[in-house]
Amino acid sequence: MSEYPKPVKMSADRLAAVVDNQVVGDSVDPAHKSALAHATAEALIYREAPSDPAIVERLVVFADEHGLDVLASLWSEAHPTSLPGALWRLYLVRAALRHTIENSRVLFQEGVDQLNTIDQVVAGAPDPLDTKGLEKVLDDVLRGAFSGDLAQALERAAAIARAISAGSLHYSWINERDAHDLATRSLNWSIIARELSTSATTAREGKLS
Repeated sequence: MSEYPKPVKMSADRLAAVVDNQVVGDSVDPAHKSALAHATAEALIYREAPSDPAIVERLVVFADEHGLDVLASLWSEAHPTSLPGALWRLYLVRAALRHTIENSRVLFQEGVDQLNTIDQVVAGAPDPLDTKGLEKVLDDVLRGAFSGDLAQALERAAAIARAISAGSLHYSWINERDAHDLATRSLNWSIIARELSTSATTAREGKLS
């Protein structure tokens, strides 16, 4: 099993499994865990001084410094369209795509071409897109969530997930060897996109909790 470069402690295989909706569990009481998930998410989003750049930057790189497992243990089992569930998906999108950034760039660009919609505009991705540009977009999306516009951040993440889904589906048609894996990836990313979009709508209504 290939391992994520430290300090991101979640292995590549395990990260893929989480993207495939196989949650990370433990023996903590479910009610207590749910309360903790909501409390920590609310503390991050509804804290004072939401635009403090130093705080925002620390939150963006939190998973890099402390490990994605820390966030998984708190938020991965939360309802997909709850506040902790939405934040977990924002971190997961960033981690999963940055882990294979060149492959992600190819899938994203192909997805934008296939969709022929405003998804690239919503995502805020430059055209043409290189790996550094995609890394910046992923960081900016998470940065936006902690800077006072959670709904927009969720919409941008949903647009990215839709593009990855469309790109994966396209390559599943032309890559016979990996067709099944790519089709499965497309389905998983489409589910994540739908969950993020629903969360964005709920956040815009002031009801995401």
